[in-house]
Amino acid sequence: MHLPEWTDIGLKVAEIVGALLGTIGGVLIWMVRHTLVSQDDLRARFEEHDEDHKELDKRLVDGERQFAAILADLEHLPDHEDIADLKDRIGAVEGSVKALGATIDGLKEVLERVERPLNILVEHHMNGGRK
Repeated sequence: MHLPEWTDIGLKVAEIVGALLGTIGGVLIWMVRHTLVSQDDLRARFEEHDEDHKELDKRLVDGERQFAAILADLEHLPDHEDIADLKDRIGAVEGSVKALGATIDGLKEVLERVERPLNILVEHHMNGGRK
């Protein structure tokens, strides 16, 4: 083998390698172009995404506002200590009501004892002292 044969073989190999590299490069470029997104497509998708989330953002803000109002209302509600104090006061009022009931029962007995003689006196005076 002499030099021109090697050159001829080298050129044919280089030609085949170049064709393969060109084909592989073309396939890679085609894949990249179909896989990647253009700026306009990406911008349109972002705008669509932002539009879709406007309602969610509004609902989130409304929910936060309602939650803040609920927390403000909860601060005004009585706590465990306040409920215990109210229970004690209600117990004291209950005891006072029972004592008042006993006093009224006692007054009822007194009125019944006074009522009978008073009725007899009224009847006596109405009859002019006659029986």
